[in-house]
Amino acid sequence: MKNDEERLVAITKAAQEFFVNDNEAAQRWLNHPIHGLGLKRPVDMIHTDEDTEIVLNLIGCLEHGMFV
Repeated sequence: MKNDEERLVAITKAAQEFFVNDNEAAQRWLNHPIHGLGLKRPVDMIHTDEDTEIVLNLIGCLEHGMFV
C-alpha cells in the first residue's frame, strides 16, 4: 500500500507526461475540479489507492483520445 506522498508523485508524473513536461499545465490540471472525476481535484484523490487509480485511469483515457 502506498502513502499519500507516493500517490501524489504517481499522479503528478502521469500528468506531466500527458502534458509533455509542461509542468505549469500539469499543476493547473491537478489543482482544478475535473468533470470526469465528479468535479473533484486530482490532488484531492491521493488518500486511497482506489481514488489514485481512478485519476491514473482518467489520464490514460485522455492519452488515448477518450473524453470522459
